[in-house]
Amino acid sequence: MHPRQALTKAIWHAFVSQPSVEASLPDIDPHLQQVWARCRRQQRHDHWPRPHRAKGVTFDSILKSKAALMNVAVPAIEDIYEYLENDSCALLICDETGCTLYSCATADMQHKLHNLGILEGSYWREGIIGNNAVSSARHLAKATQTIGYEHFKQALHDFAVYAAPVFDGNGSAQGCIALVLPAEKASVSALGLIHSAARDIASQVRADNMLTESNQHLSEVHVLLEGVAEGVLAWYPNGKIHYLNRKGRELLGLGAGESGRDISTVMTLPQSIQQAIRRGKGVDMVETTIECKGKLIPLVVSLKIVKNDQNETHSYIALLYPLKHIRDLIHHHAGNRARLTFDDIVGVSDAMQRTIRQARHAARGRGPVLLHGEDGLGKSHLAQAIHNASDRQDQPFIAINCQAIPKELMATEFLGAILEGDSAAASKFELAHGGTLFLDQVECLSAEVQAALLHLLKTGLLNRMNGNIVSVDVRIIASSTIDLAQAVTEKHFRGQLLLELQTFDIPVPPLRERREDVAALVERNLMLLTAEKKHPLHASQEAMSYLENYRWPGNHRELRNVIERAANFAQGTLIQAGDLPDSILLTATEDPDKGQPQSSNNLADAERNTIIRSAILCRGTISKMCDDLQISRTTLWRKLKHYGLEMSDYK
Repeated sequence: MHPRQALTKAIWHAFVSQPSVEASLPDIDPHLQQVWARCRRQQRHDHWPRPHRAKGVTFDSILKSKAALMNVAVPAIEDIYEYLENDSCALLICDETGCTLYSCATADMQHKLHNLGILEGSYWREGIIGNNAVSSARHLAKATQTIGYEHFKQALHDFAVYAAPVFDGNGSAQGCIALVLPAEKASVSALGLIHSAARDIASQVRADNMLTESNQHLSEVHVLLEGVAEGVLAWYPNGKIHYLNRKGRELLGLGAGESGRDISTVMTLPQSIQQAIRRGKGVDMVETTIECKGKLIPLVVSLKIVKNDQNETHSYIALLYPLKHIRDLIHHHAGNRARLTFDDIVGVSDAMQRTIRQARHAARGRGPVLLHGEDGLGKSHLAQAIHNASDRQDQPFIAINCQAIPKELMATEFLGAILEGDSAAASKFELAHGGTLFLDQVECLSAEVQAALLHLLKTGLLNRMNGNIVSVDVRIIASSTIDLAQAVTEKHFRGQLLLELQTFDIPVPPLRERREDVAALVERNLMLLTAEKKHPLHASQEAMSYLENYRWPGNHRELRNVIERAANFAQGTLIQAGDLPDSILLTATEDPDKGQPQSSNNLADAERNTIIRSAILCRGTISKMCDDLQISRTTLWRKLKHYGLEMSDYK
C-alpha cells in the first residue's frame, strides 16, 4: 500500500473509532475532515445501503434530456476505454444530479459495482453512499478524486474514483465523466486523463449545440423566406445561384432545381441591377423588367450586397416584388378608387336615361369609352359609375385631367420618368394596370402621348421612356368637350385614335336640353347642403320655376354653385326666388327659343315638376310626399290625376 494511503487508512480508523479525536488529526486534509464529519452525521460508515436508482420511463426521460451529452460522451469514453491498459476499470457518464447514464467497464469491475448496486440509473449521492469523487466534482465544480480510505463508506475503500464535470457554454454543469479503478491501481495521471476528457467532451457538446442552434435558425429562416410575400434570389459573385424561394420561383416561372446553376443561364438581369453590382452598391425598390427564359417579367427589385469579415462581397440578394402588389399598396394608400355608381347619377329625362343606358352597356364591355359633351356635365361621375359597374370595380380607378399637365411634362407623366440606370418611375398607364384610366379632356394630349395611347389600345404594350416595353392591362375612358372629328380635320387629334376611342361613343346632353332633370338635381344638392348645414332646405315653387326655365350654360357645375349661394342667402329653410342670382331671374323670364315672356302655364309646369321632384325624393310614398309638399292626401291624389303621374314609376 502506498504510504499516503496507509496514513489515510490509519486516520480513517481513528476517525470512525474515536469520534472525540476529530479535532486532533493534524495530518488529515481539512476539507476531507469536514466531508467525513458531514457523512458521519447522516450515516454509518460500516453500513452500505443500495443507492437510489432511476428506472423505466423515468430513466428513459433522463436519457432523452441528456441526448446532446450522450451523443458526444459515449464515443469519447469508449475510445478512452480502448486505450486503457488496466485490466480492471470502469468509465461512467453521469448527469448533473449524479445519475449514472452509461458505463463502460471490464467484467470484474462491473461485477464489483453491480454488487454495490451501482448500475445505470444509480445516483452517486453523498447523503446515501458517503463522499465520492462524482458528488464532490458536482459540488466543487472541478475535477476531483477519492481514493481508497478517503471514502467515508467502508464499502468503497477498494476503489479509486476520479471525476470531472462537463460544462456548457454558460458555465453550468451538464454532467460529469468518472473513472473507477481498484484502489491499489490508483494512478497520478488518471485525474488528468478524466479532466482532459471532460474538457474535450464539453467543447464538442458546445460545438454540437451551436451547430444545432445554427441549423434550427437556418430552418426558421427557411420557413420564413418560403412564406414571405416577396421573392428572394441569392447568388455568389461567380454567378452561382444558391437560393431561390417559393415566391421567387413563382414570379420568375422557374422550378425548384435552379440552385447551383449560373444565373446568366437562367435570366438576364436588368441594366440597373448590373450597374449596381459593378458599383458595389445596393438599390431599393427599382421598378424594372427581368428577362427569364424568353419572357419579360415586370418587377420591383431591391438588391442587397452581403459582405464578409474582410469587407469583400460574399453574395448578392435580390428581393423581388410583384408589380401588381406594389401598385395595389399605392392605390390603397393613395385612395385611387371610384366612389360613385349609377345610383348616384341624377337623370329622369329621356335624354339622360338614354345616356345612362348606353353607359351601362359600356360597363359590361371591355373596349374604350368616349364621353363627349359640354363642360360641367359630370362626365367624371359617369366614368366612375361605368368603372364600378364593370368587372374591374375592385381595381384602381385613376382620373387624369389632361389639360392640367404641362406639355413639357406630359410624356414623362404618361410614359414614365427616367430614373437611375435603365429604370423609370411608373407611368399613369401602369399605375392603372388592371383597372381604369379616365382621361378628362383627352383632346389636350400631346402628339407623342396620343401615339403611345394608340399603340397601347392596339397591342396592350407600352413603350416607356427608358425604351423598355411593358404589358399593360388598362381600360381607357376618355372625355372631351370639343368636336374631336373637327380636331382630326384640323390635324390636332389622331384619326385612328378617335376610331379606337369610339368603341363606346356616349354623348352627354347639356342641362338645357333636359329641364326635367333640374328639379331632381336641385333636390340632390339641397340634400347635400342639408347634411352639411344640419337643417333642412327646400326651394319654393316660384324659385323652382325660375331654376327650371334657366338655360344653364355652365350645366351641373353652375347649378350646384347657384344652389349653394341661394342657401346662404335664404332666410330660414326655404329658398325663395329672391335668393337666386339676378342673371337667373332676368334670363328665365323669357322663352329661350322665342325670346318672348313665357305663358302662365309655367306655374303649372313648376307645380308638376315639384310633385315629380317629391316623388323621386320619397320614392313614390304618398304619406311622405304629403309631408314634403305640406298638402293633404286628397289634394295630392287630385293633382296626380290632373298631371297624369303614376307613383309606381317612382318606386
